[in-house]
Amino acid sequence: MALWGNIEPAANRFIKDINTDELQDRLDQMREQIGSLTRTFRRNAGRHAGWAHNAATDTVDELEDAMKDHLAASLVLALGVGVVVGYLIRRGSE
Repeated sequence: MALWGNIEPAANRFIKDINTDELQDRLDQMREQIGSLTRTFRRNAGRHAGWAHNAATDTVDELEDAMKDHLAASLVLALGVGVVVGYLIRRGSE
């Protein structure tokens, strides 16, 4: 209990020593820095999202063209995958 009695005077001295104007200035600086970081992050995320969307679209277009060029192989592959999935489902239900 004696420990708590020593904390209160120390806390009161600390509170009296705080310069509220300096504290407010530092908080304003931190707010500006966080705002700047947020804007930079938003800008970079937008650029990368656009790049990822374009890359995904190009990949899908290439895959679609490859499937059209090799239609028979695509159908055989799809049939094979279907048979394997069906076998695994049937085996899991037994």
